[in-house]
Amino acid sequence: MSQPSPNIQLGCPQWSHPDWQKHFFTTRLPQNKHLTEYSRFYTSVEGNTTFYALPSAQTVLNWSEQVPDNFRFCFKFPQQITHKQGLAQSENEISQFINLFEPMLENQQIGAFQLQLPPYFSGRQLAELNAFLNQYSQTIPLAVEVRHPDFFNKSDTEKHLNQMLMHYQVDRVMIDTRPVHSQQASTPEIIDAQQKKPKLPVHVLATANQPIVRFIGQTDLAANRHFIKPWLMHFKSWLEQNKQPYLFIHTADNAQVHQLTRLWLEMLTEYLGYRPFNSEYFPAELEQQQKPQAELF
Repeated sequence: MSQPSPNIQLGCPQWSHPDWQKHFFTTRLPQNKHLTEYSRFYTSVEGNTTFYALPSAQTVLNWSEQVPDNFRFCFKFPQQITHKQGLAQSENEISQFINLFEPMLENQQIGAFQLQLPPYFSGRQLAELNAFLNQYSQTIPLAVEVRHPDFFNKSDTEKHLNQMLMHYQVDRVMIDTRPVHSQQASTPEIIDAQQKKPKLPVHVLATANQPIVRFIGQTDLAANRHFIKPWLMHFKSWLEQNKQPYLFIHTADNAQVHQLTRLWLEMLTEYLGYRPFNSEYFPAELEQQQKPQAELF
């Protein structure tokens, strides 16, 4: 009996958007049904909401009950820890954050927690990151996203970071903002994205077992092909190494992000020779319902 082909965990930065009522969800849904509908087609989500504020314990429990067994949340640590406290003296906040998601941890619904460091977190602060990783529970996968140029110049500082992450078996988030920064700044949404998303080189390296790629695409769908193509061989390699890759797809305002997801799906399926997502993404009946409304695909 042949083994099932390995899959990629696929998601967006959010599970709800006002425009998705018209262009993604099969029918108009109340807010508390969006996560369930989203999880029919995606198997993960970044969970940016926790970066700004923590949900209640009841809300976490509700979220846990709304998704299938294969779904994985990848919530971000609060900015209170990463930006305001600079990782220092944050033991209580770390424990509070992790304990909040106990229901999801028990149900194995946490894919990884993400530590997004501010753009001013430089190589001079690696000692603080080392202290944080040393006290972090390695039973829960962790991914770190850095944004300072110190970590993108292939210097000893970057090597030190990568070696540290490998030592602690922590993944380095790979963010690809080339598409959005190559687009003409013709709308307020694109201008805003270009101001907020870091303009840095793409360094591809899996430092642990769950490589995470954040791809911020263009709204011009065809223009993304050039940027997606080099990623295909990396996902193939990770799957062959029995790693569990995550792919989070963005656009400037995420209103039409599902078009871009569909393109990724088509290109990866063709390259790998099998459908690499364990979901119902865009079944035929959904496409038929959506096409007359927006001619998305």
